[in-house]
Amino acid sequence: MRLVVAPLLHVAGEEMRELPGTVGGLPGAGSVLFWPVKPEVVVEIEVDQPCLEFGRYRHRPRVRRVRGDLTPELIGNGQ
Repeated sequence: MRLVVAPLLHVAGEEMRELPGTVGGLPGAGSVLFWPVKPEVVVEIEVDQPCLEFGRYRHRPRVRRVRGDLTPELIGNGQ
């Protein structure tokens, strides 16, 4: 799925950012850096629990498919 989604993403900003929290909840784990992207693509994800726990999912969400029929404006803020 990365090969499908990656070409659709465009970097927002000129600096990498640090993902808040620890990796996998493990104290002492290294930080995770990422490039923020412009909110231009909607994807459908699969998660292992219905809502966030301590600000995150227990396991990494899986991208199921790109939703070309939707725009970020139609989705709203976190809906």
